[in-house]
Amino acid sequence: MLALAAVALIILGAISLRLIQLTGQLRESEERWKFALEGAGDGVWDWNVPDDTVVFSQRYKAMVGYTDEDIARNEEAWRNRIHPDDRAQVDHDIRAYLEGRTQTYCNEHRVLCRDGSVKWVLARGMIVSRAPDGKPLRMIGTHADITERKAMEERMRHMAHYDPLTELPNRALIADRLQQAVIKARRDKTYMAVMFIDLDRFKPVNDNLGHDIGDLLLKQVAHRMLSGVRASDTVARIGGDEFVVLLPSIEQEADATVVAEKILRALKQPFGVAGHEISISGSIGIAAYPEHGDDEKLLLINADIAMYHAKKDGRNGYRFYAGSMQGEQ
Repeated sequence: MLALAAVALIILGAISLRLIQLTGQLRESEERWKFALEGAGDGVWDWNVPDDTVVFSQRYKAMVGYTDEDIARNEEAWRNRIHPDDRAQVDHDIRAYLEGRTQTYCNEHRVLCRDGSVKWVLARGMIVSRAPDGKPLRMIGTHADITERKAMEERMRHMAHYDPLTELPNRALIADRLQQAVIKARRDKTYMAVMFIDLDRFKPVNDNLGHDIGDLLLKQVAHRMLSGVRASDTVARIGGDEFVVLLPSIEQEADATVVAEKILRALKQPFGVAGHEISISGSIGIAAYPEHGDDEKLLLINADIAMYHAKKDGRNGYRFYAGSMQGEQ
């Protein structure tokens, strides 16, 4: 019996030693993993799900500007650092992963730093421990600072949709907004209008004073046009000295007349550009939905036709589209 007991003790000791070794190896492996993540520049977080406690790495704290003393170790405090506009999506993505509805947790969101600044982060995470019933016990993840990447994406988006000279929406963006306005007007059975504007006597400015002066003049034109429309309206430059104004909601055609007259008065006032006093005006064509077209392409074409007739009628004026104009160009 004593021999058996001795053997049992030896076996238990060996098992305990092995468990200690395995625990140590696991801890070393985990520490190496965390070290690798830190070395990649990511902030690491380690979430004990049942206890709702979170351990944050030094890199994470440095990223958001917190110290060991003033960063709370709970999920709610971490959630409060997420930008209010992004919290719902972050909550949705985490819950979807924890409940097994998605295979991975990956989310881009903004975080509020201690100094009041805002940073974009790419959050990734994975469950590393589960209870016997499958419920998540522990989740480890990273936050990578992607603020510069987001800023670059925003610059690219801006370049794709805005005129670089005047900062007004360009042809691509006004086409999209016009399409959406038509869809809404058709659904709500309301009215909208689009204006096609061509500047009068602009070519002589470029020919006599140079394109640099012409560009400065276009910037001032854009500013004056914006002053004559509502916040909900869109002024776009679609090329050269051609502009489009979208009025997404009007009660009657007379509302478009009011805006057209404001723009004409603004353009008629002399412009002071680099020591030159320049006088121009504008010719405006107007097409209203649904009377003058039931889709965005037709409305823009008909507004262009009406603009041609406003110019032919003596310039510095506006004309509504009429079916009789089709054969008069």
